[in-house]
Amino acid sequence: MGRLVRSTHQTYCPFKGHASYYSLMNGPVNAVWTYEEPYDEMSMIKGQLAFYADKVDSIRVVQE
Repeated sequence: MGRLVRSTHQTYCPFKGHASYYSLMNGPVNAVWTYEEPYDEMSMIKGQLAFYADKVDSIRVVQE
């Protein structure tokens, strides 16, 4: 999350609720979305991140 910047962009899904978006620092805009407060029926996706495949082609975890 330290490499993501919150965007003002939002969308709405009638099944999940409002999605918030993040951009990658020095990278693609609105490349990541999440449902921070999904509807109760979709609580299992709360806080999960989704990445657009055409904006992010890989994710590498580096232990610091």
